[in-house]
Amino acid sequence: MKNDNVKEQLICATMKLLTKSENPSKITARQIANEADANLAMINYHFSSKDALLNIAVSKLMDDRANELKEIRDKNIPAKQKLREFLITMADIMIEYSEISKPTIPYLLLEGEIELPYYILPMIKECCGDRMSETECRIIAYQLISFSQLVFYRSSDFLKYTGIEINDKKQRDMLFQTVLDIFISNI
Repeated sequence: MKNDNVKEQLICATMKLLTKSENPSKITARQIANEADANLAMINYHFSSKDALLNIAVSKLMDDRANELKEIRDKNIPAKQKLREFLITMADIMIEYSEISKPTIPYLLLEGEIELPYYILPMIKECCGDRMSETECRIIAYQLISFSQLVFYRSSDFLKYTGIEINDKKQRDMLFQTVLDIFISNI
């Protein structure tokens, strides 16, 4: 088996396990290795951890829906409206794929590369114009993304705290409109 082939087999095996598992958070590295017919050590060799591998597999499973986000970024509409549509669509995707994406959130928040804020940074900059520095725009982008991830990860606690049920589309949309208004209120 070539190394690239093993790496791809591990990703495919993880995707398969994620889609057929009743509880994706319980998938073990050993299960992934067995499904891929690969040595358990290959997970750390190719991905540094099981969580990193899970994150890649979830991203691949969500790729089709992620194209919707790219289309929103390319729309010729006002920046704040574009950012709102992006955040709401991102939230809808997170809910749709919550069973498989929820287990990856701690990895994204605590260990993964900070990548997701880059997707909304151009829209933040467009909203802010020259009224905010690059660093201020980056902080807003990071706050919006990390807040969203944390709300999804702790949805039942968030419901107790705020009374907002993120699984309810209307309440979720209002939440993101409110958050956007707060973060970009001076623009």
